[in-house]
Amino acid sequence: MVERQILDEGAPVYRGPLGRILRAVELVEGAVGALLLLAILALVMVQVTVRFSALGGWAWTGELARFSLVWLTFVLAGYLLGRDQHISFDLIDFVLPERALRVVRVISYVIVAAICAAFVYDGVGLIDAQSFIKSSAAEIPMSFVYLIPTVGFALTGIRALVGIFARKESE
Repeated sequence: MVERQILDEGAPVYRGPLGRILRAVELVEGAVGALLLLAILALVMVQVTVRFSALGGWAWTGELARFSLVWLTFVLAGYLLGRDQHISFDLIDFVLPERALRVVRVISYVIVAAICAAFVYDGVGLIDAQSFIKSSAAEIPMSFVYLIPTVGFALTGIRALVGIFARKESE
């Protein structure tokens, strides 16, 4: 069985101004993802501590932790796609020749970009429709709750388009 070592692989290197922009976006995505992961840890620890203390229950901590997990998922989707570390089946990689494999990758990127565009379109509609509603415990505007996944889909779609048109230096 062939196994890829994703921990040893670095970020893809793109040439020109596009590469600098993608590296900056990747740094922001990684930093936001790390902060959200720390926020989830802190919120769950606070929730556990408060539950067994005389302070009573703070329902907003659980709600905010759940939102943070959703946001973490969508913020890092583009990051993982850009590094070729997203969930995928690599069976075809070992059967097809390099040229056919490139065609399969381009087709998959086109499908991902189209799906992301559809989700961004629907996300903008949700942001608009939910602008007056707030979450029950933390009272976060639901438009903000839907904004982050919409931005995540937009960034993932951009990474898919980059995957179609840009060549990595390693290829």
